[in-house]
Amino acid sequence: MAGDFLAVLAFMRDKFFATLEQITRPQMSHVQYRAVSLLYRKGSLSMSELAKEMHISKQQLTPLVYKLINNGLVIRKTDEDDRRIVLIEITETGRRKVEEMLPEIKLVLMEKLETLPVAELDELMQMLKRIHEIIKNVE
Repeated sequence: MAGDFLAVLAFMRDKFFATLEQITRPQMSHVQYRAVSLLYRKGSLSMSELAKEMHISKQQLTPLVYKLINNGLVIRKTDEDDRRIVLIEITETGRRKVEEMLPEIKLVLMEKLETLPVAELDELMQMLKRIHEIIKNVE
């Protein structure tokens, strides 16, 4: 199963994500887009939470966050309940960037998928929902 899972991930990377990186690259790196889109979806996260979500170390995250701050895409905030915790939050500029790129990203995915017969698209949609339910609980 692990081999099949890796094969699917590699295929997805090659067929879908490489194209998506071409969309985001003119505005920000793929890693920057991952961070900003995570904050767009999840709201404020501490540095530790963001590093965990991105599967990188806090040491790797720090320069990335500084670059995003310098580009006006995120801000650092102190947690109101615990002033020791620094939160990273998407700015309105960051939110607009994600919202500008999402339609193009979705269009590219739709164009790639529209070659499939309707029955297979329906089956794929059901499978994706089920896969999401199963793997969202995996740590």
